[in-house]
Amino acid sequence: MFKNHHKQLSFFELYEHLKNVALNNPHSLLAYFNNFIDLSKFIPHSFYKAYYQYFGKHREFSLESILCAFIVQKILKLSTLTQLRAVLLNSFELRCFCNLNKVPSISTFSRFRKVFSCEIQNLFYNISQYAQNISSQLNPDLASTIIFDTTALEPKVKENNPKFIQTQLKKTKSINPDLETSAIYSLTYSNLPKFASASPFILRMFANGHFCYGYKIAILTNGFGIPLVILPAYFTLTDDASDPTSSKAISDSKALIPALISLKKNFTNTSFSTFIADSALDSYLIYSTLLKDFNFSKAAIPLNPRNSKSTSNTPTSDPNISISPDDVPICNKFNLPFKYEGICNGKNRSPRMKWRCPLSSFVNNKRICSCPQPCTQSKSGRMFYTYPDANLRSHPGIDRNSIEFEKLYKSRVTIEQTIFQLKSFLGHDNLFSYDHTSLFSDFLLSAICMLLLFILSYIILNSQKSITYKKLQKLKKLIA
Repeated sequence: MFKNHHKQLSFFELYEHLKNVALNNPHSLLAYFNNFIDLSKFIPHSFYKAYYQYFGKHREFSLESILCAFIVQKILKLSTLTQLRAVLLNSFELRCFCNLNKVPSISTFSRFRKVFSCEIQNLFYNISQYAQNISSQLNPDLASTIIFDTTALEPKVKENNPKFIQTQLKKTKSINPDLETSAIYSLTYSNLPKFASASPFILRMFANGHFCYGYKIAILTNGFGIPLVILPAYFTLTDDASDPTSSKAISDSKALIPALISLKKNFTNTSFSTFIADSALDSYLIYSTLLKDFNFSKAAIPLNPRNSKSTSNTPTSDPNISISPDDVPICNKFNLPFKYEGICNGKNRSPRMKWRCPLSSFVNNKRICSCPQPCTQSKSGRMFYTYPDANLRSHPGIDRNSIEFEKLYKSRVTIEQTIFQLKSFLGHDNLFSYDHTSLFSDFLLSAICMLLLFILSYIILNSQKSITYKKLQKLKKLIA
């Protein structure tokens, strides 16, 4: 999967260097954006049309100028629009970079994010397609790998203030003085409001390793860590807040399918072979969706213990039951097949087939088991469940015990780094907006800036007549 070509190593080194420059010395990047990046060739025609229709022919600012201003905000890590406007007012060079004769108002910037959110998303997909083509040229294996994860954007609502949680804990403690500490925490979190008072779209959830109020985002990247799909992860708050693992698994699985559909829609000329995700997606139905519906050849997802308890398809699950070649459970005591009862579709569970003991029957509308050596104390007899896609879970196109599986899953850290960079390196770690549309647009603009850094690295590297280590070091010093 990882090929040690000199050109690829040089590109990776330069790309990492540019990301570090974006964090530590961002001003030096702006000249390179001017010299190597033509933003207009990525902007879709629909964006121009929508922008000009909204502002009319007497508009004061071009579309490219507004987008460049947001690029400045991301590169300089300016948390608020107030800071962005103040920097532009006091910097002639930055106004020249954005081609601005005067600085737009804060309301103009804010309205732009809300009104043109869909067009910003289209711009993101245009740039991600270009970046994906570059990835395919550099390393086809990494380009054909898809990594999935979710994250939450946590705005500064009062519910995210630690004092709010402490107040709720004290109230619960005063009402229930005899409860243990763990029970108090569980009861408090389960009784918290489902959404923030500032916005019904800022939901209570378990994300980023803790309980919070946030706007959940689903992300797909390739093996380079390049974001290809970014979507809001809508889900219904019907889960027990005291069970964070189950809650996250359910919301992640619901977010995956729309993300894959968007991937298939926007990358029609690209085939993806490998899928990587954490154990929250370890579900029978997920494997069937990935390998059958979306034609992945490998799915590197670790087994989740919560699903392993119900895996009854193997003979070792119960010495009294074995599985025939036709996937029918057989009673080993009497060598009789179980009787088929139909398909069960439990809430938030994969489809499963229900079977009953071969010696059970209905008497006076009641199921009675006549087995002389019953496997269970239940009068109705033993019930057994099989999962149609259990074989795909056991063999997801790759040997789970192989070194290849271990290496593939270790590469999942790439998406964690990407999410960190989108939030921290590009100025998205302080969120003051409560509007979910603005939050999403802001995150997309961070991703656009990251994609442009990737494209810039490729263009700079290819602008050199010969790719040598010495030239790369000189180029790095020049950029820094």
